[in-house]
Amino acid sequence: MKILIIRLSSLGDVVLVSTVIDALKEKFPNADISLLVYSKYSSLYYKDPRLADVISLPPYPSAFFGLLRELRKMRFDTILDLHFNIKTLLVRMLVPAGRKLSYRKGHWRRVVMVQAARLRAPSRKRLLLIPCTLVAQFLSRMVRPYHTVQLFLEPLRRLGVKATVRPPKLFVRPEAEAEVDEFLNEHGVSAQHVLVGIAPGARWPSKRWTASGFAEVSDQLLKNPDIRLILLGDRTDLNFTRQILIRMRGKPLVATGRFDLKGLVAAIKRCRLLLTNDSGPMHIATAVGVPVVAIFGPTHPKLGFSPLGSRDVVLHAGLPCSPCSLHGEKSCLVKHRQCMEQITPQTALEAIQRVLGDSDKPSVS
Repeated sequence: MKILIIRLSSLGDVVLVSTVIDALKEKFPNADISLLVYSKYSSLYYKDPRLADVISLPPYPSAFFGLLRELRKMRFDTILDLHFNIKTLLVRMLVPAGRKLSYRKGHWRRVVMVQAARLRAPSRKRLLLIPCTLVAQFLSRMVRPYHTVQLFLEPLRRLGVKATVRPPKLFVRPEAEAEVDEFLNEHGVSAQHVLVGIAPGARWPSKRWTASGFAEVSDQLLKNPDIRLILLGDRTDLNFTRQILIRMRGKPLVATGRFDLKGLVAAIKRCRLLLTNDSGPMHIATAVGVPVVAIFGPTHPKLGFSPLGSRDVVLHAGLPCSPCSLHGEKSCLVKHRQCMEQITPQTALEAIQRVLGDSDKPSVS
């Protein structure tokens, strides 16, 4: 059996697709499974033992039609579209396969949740506040939230696969681990240290916790001589990382932009814990067995992107105006970002303390 799974982006979603790969391999251990993904994310599954092939789609449009010709030659038995956009629709239409399945995004549910929260925003004029609140309550009762993994797994039922929501899983390349180990050794980090990672970036600025918050937590962690701190992210996070560093008194390891995606996965795996926003690195951490303390502000765990690790902790202020957008792309309705400001450094430190206290290594205090 040859199966093509399609999920082009984004980072967190591509990580979560591993749950589908695992479910299919359990049901069809001899199946040849291929994954179609944008080239910038393909290294996540480089030499993954669960996959027969990782098919990379370059970002330029002309590459897509050339890839279609190649896909048509591969004679898949099943195509599973877990992206559902124009490009993936064309793949389903033009690439022959005995069975073609797609998932339901649940987009309308998320839109209803967002619109209900926006109606509850305190910026509403007094005369509109009561009717808007009533409408928001009605909309909230209409929808049942689903995790993205649950939505990904649902079409597998048509293949006879009855899978439950599970954490994602990624394999770390030995060469990436060696690169990270060399970096840590150069900076005096040994196996006796507790390495805590901080991934402060996010695709949208509104999803980032405050620079002062990250700085204060970092300084408090570094007071413990057993703890080493590493700042992680890609090159787009460099400016925000600098904002954190100028507010700090201590000296963390700065690896922002230092590693490629394979290296980032390996670096996160070396951590005892990752402090992060609602972002791709959050799901990477869960996928390599590292607990997270995840900060949600304009987005909400109920939108379907909460971390799935058994020891993961989500920090969310629970304001009535959250979630105010599907992916955190919109600016704050009330201009003060209380959803982030109300999550204090002390709150984050207490969560970190709880997680580290569950391990066999020293905690924050």
